[in-house]
Amino acid sequence: MSTVDRPTVRQRRPLHRRWRLMLGWTALLLDHLKPVRVSLLVLAVAVFVAVGVDQAAELFLIALWTDPSPWRYLTLLATSALAGLSMWYAARNAYRLRYPRWPALQDERAAVLRDWLPRLLGAAVPLLVCLGYVFALASLPHGSCGAAAECAQRSWRAMGLLLVSAVLILFFVSRRRLWRALSQRAPSLAPPASRPSAEARVWRVRDLGVIPCVSYAVVVVLNILATLLIVLRPEALDGIGPLAQLLISAAFLCFSGSLLCMIGDRRGVPLLSAMLLLSASLHWLHLNDNHKVRQYPDMSTHEHPMRPPSESRPSFDAYADAWLNDRCAGHARCPVIFVAAEGGGIRGAAWTAVVLSRLTAMLDAQDHAQGEPLFPRYLFAASGVSGGSLGLATYVGMLAQPSPTNAATLESRAQDMLSHDFLAPTLANAFFVDFTQRWLPGAWLNDRARALTRAWESAARKQGVNAFAEPFAALYAQANGTAAPSVPALFLNSTTVNEGRRFIQHPFQPIATPQRQPWTAGFDGSSWLDPRVPLSEVVLNSARFTYVSPAGTLETAQPSPPVPGRLQLVDGGYFENSGSTTLLEVMRLLRARARQRDLSLRFIVIHISNDPQMTDFIDRHDPAHPLPLYSSACPPLPGPVRDDVRGEAVAPLDALLDTRAARGEYARVQLLNTLKPDDAHPAQGDMLWHFRLCRGSYPIPLGWTISTPVFAELDRQLEQHYPLPAMIQALKTQLAPDVP
Repeated sequence: MSTVDRPTVRQRRPLHRRWRLMLGWTALLLDHLKPVRVSLLVLAVAVFVAVGVDQAAELFLIALWTDPSPWRYLTLLATSALAGLSMWYAARNAYRLRYPRWPALQDERAAVLRDWLPRLLGAAVPLLVCLGYVFALASLPHGSCGAAAECAQRSWRAMGLLLVSAVLILFFVSRRRLWRALSQRAPSLAPPASRPSAEARVWRVRDLGVIPCVSYAVVVVLNILATLLIVLRPEALDGIGPLAQLLISAAFLCFSGSLLCMIGDRRGVPLLSAMLLLSASLHWLHLNDNHKVRQYPDMSTHEHPMRPPSESRPSFDAYADAWLNDRCAGHARCPVIFVAAEGGGIRGAAWTAVVLSRLTAMLDAQDHAQGEPLFPRYLFAASGVSGGSLGLATYVGMLAQPSPTNAATLESRAQDMLSHDFLAPTLANAFFVDFTQRWLPGAWLNDRARALTRAWESAARKQGVNAFAEPFAALYAQANGTAAPSVPALFLNSTTVNEGRRFIQHPFQPIATPQRQPWTAGFDGSSWLDPRVPLSEVVLNSARFTYVSPAGTLETAQPSPPVPGRLQLVDGGYFENSGSTTLLEVMRLLRARARQRDLSLRFIVIHISNDPQMTDFIDRHDPAHPLPLYSSACPPLPGPVRDDVRGEAVAPLDALLDTRAARGEYARVQLLNTLKPDDAHPAQGDMLWHFRLCRGSYPIPLGWTISTPVFAELDRQLEQHYPLPAMIQALKTQLAPDVP
């Protein structure tokens, strides 16, 4: 380029000036965001959850559409306004302080920003709830709402949130005019400044005035009282719904967090960062671990277990012998039903309970055995993971209590129990009790997992089922200690953290011995668990969802503890989510026991999955011929097949996560290959039915709360995708005694 074409120094100055101007405004903006960083962080997390977390969609749909309670809707509006007012007031007071480190906060050029940013933060809260609801509606495959009244309700309830946001903006803008008018009539009232940024700046928090100081003191006291209330009564705030609880937590967090930031920032002390470092140090050193696995009903999650009593659980061999003696009389080849229930949160629990209850009721209506329904009579064992474990425990608990079992009411009772809002007490404990515990040295408080098990126990108790709060083994032993095969045996799977192995929980004495090792890459849970461990805790160990339910520290006070002496348990789906591996090993145990007695067995396997995206392992979809194998033919999912390539940073992590699904697929195929179906004579060989969920007309959640439309969708799929009358007739024929 010639000398003539080169830009001169004078030509370069405007560009340089614009660059410096942009940097100056950027620095000015960043300095103004620092005092309100707690509110901004809360909003950022809320946006991510509302838009990027599928499980949150059900919360918005329940709160703004399917929940019939006007009280809970009004509570949602009130708490969204409360959280908005909290963010606005905290940000407004933060801008009234002088910060020696940030002189830019006195810059008049940013006065408009200081005036309007608190207002926008406050008005954004109800708008964010409405945004989450809109994204939840978009997740509906057909976007339908059924009756016209439902369509109107889902519209005007969303308009209510927009109205709250508009009212907040109107209040923020006009309150000074109202205050000025009042001050003219009441001379004792000092007139306000013309705008927020024109108010006098102060150096200390106590100089903000009487009203702000009293407000902060009241909020801190209310926060402490709310924490104590939830410690004493975890279910105290259940009635307001999980979204309202999240909004209340956000209001307290913004108010209290902003106060800490003002105190620390004013003195140049990173108080919030120091508290985060303290919490991380206590967590890293395990100095405040309140996530102990409860070994008996009265144990808290923050205390060490006491020495267990002498062994009182029945042996597996005694249970199997008693079951074979009672069920196999009159059968040349004894039919044995096994169930595998996959993980999937409340979705897996509901689908498992609905399928088993429906099969039980329909078969009982055709062939009622004296004293007990026919289907659970021949159901020997079930293997569950995560939400599937909750569904199995619900089904078995209702078979046992109250007695005798009314098969016709099983499904409605299970639906009533699982419709309970299990998420609300868990969130309340997480954001009040567990959050407080994170800053305390030493373990003092029960964790959010205990709040979840209490919710299960309470919901079961309302259906006349006390088994969740009682020892797991009590379901399988008579008063004299002998085995009582009155209900199916449950094998509920967890995963150990350090070893990455399965942790198989069952109600018997340890099955694994030096002479017999039935579990491949697995620990026998009875070697660590107290004979008094409650059913709710066993289910929890299998369903320790990521972060919703924390990893549990399992300690034992046995005189001769097993090795390792301490374990950490997480969700059973980390190893494999199908439960098929454990079920296959239980089948081998029973077959070996029957072989010793010269008994021939025929296996009837019910596999219950709930992930619409899973690959089916059965290719038999003819409803006219459901024997020996059958599965629903789900339509292919829309969209292209995944063939994208991951970056080198995330590829190893994605591979580790995706192998979980592959292990489940491998286990299912291994289970199928172990069976010996007879296509020529289906009634003479083994059989397997796969009850799966397809992508339907309503999104089915994974979290711990569920709505009525979800149960309607489960019922629709069960009726339309499975030839239930033909299946029931086949079961009736298979389970009937042989004609001599």
